[in-house]
Amino acid sequence: MSGADTERLAVAIERLCMIVAAQYAAQLGELDQNEKAERLSRCGFTNTEIAVLLGSTPNAVNVALHRARKTKRKSSSAKRRR
Repeated sequence: MSGADTERLAVAIERLCMIVAAQYAAQLGELDQNEKAERLSRCGFTNTEIAVLLGSTPNAVNVALHRARKTKRKSSSAKRRR
């Protein structure tokens, strides 16, 4: 396989991943944007990729993920104190 073939294959795989991710995001319809962003992040997508999928900005995704982590830390701390 030539370098050009390898590059075309990589691009095709990346497109397929984005298609699958878009379908996954659409299935999360009842969840708010923050929860959708968190789930897509757990799947390994970058903030920029998540922003494209959700029709948002990378900064908004970053803020949403930061808030989600902060909320989880608080709930984990509360559980440990019991």
